[in-house]
Order: sequence, then C-alpha cells, then structure tokens
Amino acid sequence: MRTILTLALLAALSDAAAADAPMLPAAKSDQIPQRLAVLAAPKAASERAPMQFSWALNPDAGLVADAAPAVVESREYWQETDGAALQRGLDIATSAPGALIRVSPVAGATKVAADAVRITQGGRNIGAAKRTGAEQLQAAGLAVGAGTAAVQLGADAAPGHYAVQVAQASGRYVVHVFEPRSDVRLLAHLSRDHALAGGTREVVVDLKRGDATLKAEGGALLVAPSGRSWPLALKRAGDGTLRASVPLPSDAGEQPPGLWEVQVFAGDGEIQRDARTAIAVAQPTAKLDGAYAFDAGKLSFGLPLRAASPGRFEVRGTLYASNARRELRPVAIAHSAQWLDGGAARIELAFDRTQLPKGYGAPYELRDVELNDQTRLAPIERRQRVARVGR
Repeated sequence: MRTILTLALLAALSDAAAADAPMLPAAKSDQIPQRLAVLAAPKAASERAPMQFSWALNPDAGLVADAAPAVVESREYWQETDGAALQRGLDIATSAPGALIRVSPVAGATKVAADAVRITQGGRNIGAAKRTGAEQLQAAGLAVGAGTAAVQLGADAAPGHYAVQVAQASGRYVVHVFEPRSDVRLLAHLSRDHALAGGTREVVVDLKRGDATLKAEGGALLVAPSGRSWPLALKRAGDGTLRASVPLPSDAGEQPPGLWEVQVFAGDGEIQRDARTAIAVAQPTAKLDGAYAFDAGKLSFGLPLRAASPGRFEVRGTLYASNARRELRPVAIAHSAQWLDGGAARIELAFDRTQLPKGYGAPYELRDVELNDQTRLAPIERRQRVARVGR
C-alpha cells in the first residue's frame, strides 16, 4: 500500500510540474501579436533540424538593456524643382556659413556641370569655396547620378537667402542643402524601431536651434520598401515637439522585403530640415499562447505556441536566479528552435543546472523572452517577464 501511495504521490507531483500556468502580465512595452498571418512557406531552403543550447552568465555583470531607437539628427533638406525655376533662380535659406548645395538631375533632365551652378544674393554673384562634379563626388563614395554638381559657399557667406541658378537647366531636379556648421538641427526618433504589421508606432520630431525647441510646422510620410507611401499628420505636443501616429498596413512585412522608412520634414518658416528613420516590420506568423510549464528537475520551461504559417521558429530567454540575499540576478540564456508546419506546438527552453553559480537557486524568473520567425528574419513576440517559480 505504501508503494502504491508513493507512486501516486510522484505521479501527482509530475502532473503538477507539467501543468501549464499563465504567464506574468504583459508590460506596456511588450510586443505581442493580436492576430496571426497565414503566409506561404518560404521558397528558399531553410534549416529544419531542431536546435537547443544555453550558456552561463556572470550574475554580477548584469545585462545591457535593449538600446532605445536611434535619434536621427539632420542639418539638411531636399527640394524638388524644375528647370524653369533654376533658370530664374531657386530661393534657398541658410542659417550658417559654409552651406553645401547639390543639384541633381532626375532621369531625362539636362546634366549640370559644376561651373554651371551660379549662386547669387540680391543679384550679386557669390563666390564658391569649392565646386565639385559628379565624377569627383562618386570617387568620394557618394551615390550620385551623372550630371550632378555641388557648390560649397565660403566661410564669409553670411546666413540668409540665396538664389541657385543653372542657365541651361531643363527637366526635373532635386536640390540638396546641407549646413554642417548650423546650430539648427532636426531630431527625429520612433517609439520603437520594430513593429508587427497592422500595429502602430509614434514618430517624434524636434526642431532645435542650439538647445531651444523652435516652433515648427511639418509633415511626414510612411514609405514601404516598394516605394508606396502614406501621409502622416504631425501635430504639436505640449512640449513643443511634433508627433505623428504611424499606423502600419496589415500586409506590411510581406514582399518585397526591407525596412520601412518614416520620412519627416519640418521648418520654422525660414529654415527647413528633413530626416529619415527606419522601422523593421514583421508579419505575426506565430505567437506564444500565454502559458508555460516549469520542470524543476530539468530546469526548463515548456512554452506552448501556435503557428499560422510554416517556418522555423526560435524562442530565447534569460533565467534569473536568487542569491543568498534573495536578489534575482541573470545566470543563463537559452535558445531553442524547430521547424513547424503550422498549428499548435511546444518549444522547450532548457537551462543546465551546472551553469548555476554557487549559492544561486529558486525562486527563478524567466525574462526577456523572444519569439522569432527565423525563415523570414522576423522578431514576432517580445516579453520582459514571463514566469516566476519558487522551486
């Protein structure tokens, strides 16, 4: 009888260990799919063998937090124009000496020689500190087309309005003005540099002169890798910055591949600045189902998930363990990947007990969990904290 009771108790403990528990509540910054996308299997050959490994961390070293989205800084702007405007003299405004002005013909337009660009102010010719043709610009590593010319104003060219003239201009052109010495800067950043198709991000634009925010107006565009674009409405916030919601189409992240751009342009009525920032957009081809099962003996977490599309899916996570002072510290990272044809599955994140530093043990937490679609190079789901177990 004692043997039967012992076996029953062991079975009950095993079932309890295997039972799924709900994940910890999601953080505001977590990326969690709200729907699933059905995509065809990738045509390119993909690794299908399962993979699982882990490695130890120094608990005293800590981890570097995910970098915040990069802030793009701009002292330049672009303006489209035509040959007639360049023949008359295209007005530009500068805020500092040494402005670099580049004139680039669009396909079919007349090419521009460096000595053909005339800069005037009030009808008076302004001398150039340097003139550069297309071949020299290309040799310097700039991706410019044939017939592009650049002129740099001298250090004695005071800030103000100038006219850019090309007597023989015909067709469409892009005029680029770059002011390396200017204290007028446009700063732009996204709330996150990655997103799921159908989701929303925010872009923040700040036009500054020195450390002061200027009262600016502007606009923005969301541009797909295919070149298709959507206008975004920039609105002034209480802190003086301009902000716009960036809604991503539900079919974003499909073909053609590539980063999506958010292009912004703002000015104070006198000085204009443009900038571009990028966002990686993924289709939610799979998702974790919000539960986990902890196996204390194996020191592993079973994570059920559901895939709507065939592919190779990878889960990674960081194990935090408690030291003698009951402080949670990162002690190991585990990765696990396998091919799924679709439907329900379970991926196990297994940590090696031999990787636990001396004096570390339960309670444990599983943090920084990511679900990635490796076949499409897409980060699908990210959670700061997934589980806390006391054994």
